[in-house]
Amino acid sequence: MRIKRKKGNQKIKNAKSHEFDGHKFRSGLELFCYKSLIGSDITDFKYEEVKFTLLEKFEYNQSSFEPFEKKGGIKGFNELSKNIRAITYLPDFTCIKEDKTGWIIETKGFQRGEFSNKWKYFKKYLVDNGYNLTLYLPDTQKNVLLTIEHIKNNYGHNLVKKNMDV
Repeated sequence: MRIKRKKGNQKIKNAKSHEFDGHKFRSGLELFCYKSLIGSDITDFKYEEVKFTLLEKFEYNQSSFEPFEKKGGIKGFNELSKNIRAITYLPDFTCIKEDKTGWIIETKGFQRGEFSNKWKYFKKYLVDNGYNLTLYLPDTQKNVLLTIEHIKNNYGHNLVKKNMDV
């Protein structure tokens, strides 16, 4: 991801998506991680297949007036929908055994503001639901390689026979 500076302001350019091996990766760092896992003979993992629901959807029965922006930049202040969407989390790479142990890799070259809170909610969800997972958050290719080395050292070559869905 590149940052362009223009008159003192930072403009963040979104990561480019890549297709490889039948998968669509959201960033070059995800693709690098995938290739590095495969190249290290770590193949029993899932890519963006295990979704966690951190907060179920619900209905808010009281009034809620909030600012919003319509298409075309028209701003308003109106009563919003009473249906509150679920908060979900979809990690990049998962290797989870039936006994809720294993590891998760979330590649993040650049962390946007909302990610920090969602990551905390995700950790709380794992604790509350009896998971015993090692979480990795590599932000560079070097850290991806360190992550893979750690996985190989702690989980061995015969990593996990069965993945489970959440």
